[in-house]
Amino acid sequence: METQRDLIGYVLAGRYRITSRIGLGASDEPRGMFDALDIRTNVAVCVRLMPLSELVDPLSTNRRTPSDARRAIQHHLQLALSTHHPTLAPISDWGDTDLFGVRCIYTVLGQLPGGSLREMLDRGRRLAPSQALVVGLDICRALHAIHATGWVHGDIRPATIVFDANRRARLGGLDTLTPENIGGADIERARYAAPEVGQGAAPSAGSDVYSLALILVEAVKGEVPFNADSVTVALSNRVDRLLPVDADLGALASVMERAARPDVDSRFTAREFGEALVAVAKRMPRPTPIDVVGVDELLTPMPPANVIDHGDAGDPTGEISRPTHTAIEKDKDLASAAMGTRQTQIEDPTGEIAAARSSRLRGRKIVAIIAALAIIGGAIAGYFLLKKESFQVPVLVGLTQGEAENLIVNFDWTLDVRDGRSDLVETGQIISTDPSDGRMLQEGKTLVIVVSQGRTFSTLEDFGGKTIEEATRRIEEMGLIVVAAKINDENSPAGTVLKWAVAEQPAASVGDQVVKGTTITLTVSDGPAPRVVPDLVGLDPAVAEAEILKLGLTITKLADDIGEADAGKVGGQVPAAGETVPRGGSISYWVSKGKELTTIPYVQMQYRATVEKRLAEAGFVIGNVTGKAATHRLKKMFIGGVEVKSGDEVSMGATVDLEYYGA
Repeated sequence: METQRDLIGYVLAGRYRITSRIGLGASDEPRGMFDALDIRTNVAVCVRLMPLSELVDPLSTNRRTPSDARRAIQHHLQLALSTHHPTLAPISDWGDTDLFGVRCIYTVLGQLPGGSLREMLDRGRRLAPSQALVVGLDICRALHAIHATGWVHGDIRPATIVFDANRRARLGGLDTLTPENIGGADIERARYAAPEVGQGAAPSAGSDVYSLALILVEAVKGEVPFNADSVTVALSNRVDRLLPVDADLGALASVMERAARPDVDSRFTAREFGEALVAVAKRMPRPTPIDVVGVDELLTPMPPANVIDHGDAGDPTGEISRPTHTAIEKDKDLASAAMGTRQTQIEDPTGEIAAARSSRLRGRKIVAIIAALAIIGGAIAGYFLLKKESFQVPVLVGLTQGEAENLIVNFDWTLDVRDGRSDLVETGQIISTDPSDGRMLQEGKTLVIVVSQGRTFSTLEDFGGKTIEEATRRIEEMGLIVVAAKINDENSPAGTVLKWAVAEQPAASVGDQVVKGTTITLTVSDGPAPRVVPDLVGLDPAVAEAEILKLGLTITKLADDIGEADAGKVGGQVPAAGETVPRGGSISYWVSKGKELTTIPYVQMQYRATVEKRLAEAGFVIGNVTGKAATHRLKKMFIGGVEVKSGDEVSMGATVDLEYYGA
């Protein structure tokens, strides 16, 4: 057996020169990841080598033999090569080859120098919640792309999330077959498996979403939820249990909880998961570049990743100030103050008037002066008593009408309450005042307050025919809420809005007005209904192909092989009968060369030990035994109720019933 060093410099398929191994090789058979050079294009690539024998899974439904395994990987890679998306790790070529006596499947992948998320976590590096959001959004886009083609990844782990030269995440592992069951030693896969997969269900789109949620939580917090040291405990820990989330996840907490619910039907789809991440992005800080593990000189600096911008949410309003009103003090005694004017002494200027006359005149003048002063004092006191005060209008915006009335009760204003609408102020709270706060308003004047009756109106548009993205964006711009329901439609592309309605007002139509916050229900095409794969085994190939084409599916014909079906008939198919594929999907089949025949060895008139030994060596199965087999010789043999004899050619592995003499 050749060693690992023999592979260095080896030119695979006349094109890919292996230059070095990636990671450690655990076996002397050629397997694992290698750096290589495409000598035709002079482009560096990665090559994965997989011994065909390791793809055989005796417990699976379609990989029990090497030929089954090759057909399965061929079908899988054809799907992978036909699925393209910027967030998927690129696969450019594949084939099989006899490498140093070992039959191998090889795949050729584009180089992604940023390393994997597994390598990051193993070095103690973590993601901030906003970085995890960017990674999650990219992987949701990748999952949506493969789920839309009708297949699932089935093995989402940190090792299958890799980073390109721009530090953006891509989904890898698309070139390998996922085991149908989690083995007792497969602890890495068990850590991220959905609970239903641990209970024996096949991987699904929902289990991919569950695995991604666990990975994002681990990337932020540094540990996998429900982790354990054994496969059994790890899988049982998550059954019927909600994902534990806390403040470390920030705004991601509620999104992760929904994505990793134990009930698969309660989880997001990959698309919904991505939309939920977009919705919380505006509440999170801008992410910094991710500290990937790749070779620094291969990486290009990446500006801060764009968190989806939904506009400025604005600073928090804060608490509305409630000024403490102190009543304005009035003069303690305006009348007394006015009357307190000092009396002026009036002298007689002549000095010649008789004392009696002068005395009388002085008395009259004093009385007159006192009367005049009394009149002036009363007028002054009346002015101050009748004068109207002005007060500053307090801040009333955001208060209820009752709160406002209590605040201005001492100002003697007339209150004029009017209705209005606002998208910023809650129903029942004051939107504005006239005069506005801070202005002076005299006693007895009118203060106008406008009380919110709810949000403003939006005029309905026609959303039919738009893509779900276009319709959702426009509806949200109008301040309305979107609820989408998907149905299959043979004529409209997936994601097209077929019809819409106002949930609270079914009769509403284009041009009508609805209050912002109203729910718009969209009926969206989910594309053509998935096709149920028919049973083609035993059919004439022309009939089988007609059945496939009638369903709107494509055909891939594999190499002829030996099978149970009659020669020239369909001997097998992938996917199996009863499975579903999207319209336009591919069904592979192969034509049977007929059953493999073998000759019944000579056992006539032999005793039981000899008979059963020779039949077993020839690959036959012993069926019912009648007669006195312990003491008598063999009389007859039957296969399927038909008598056969030594030397007859029959199907290999057939069950033989034995009849001995002495019955």
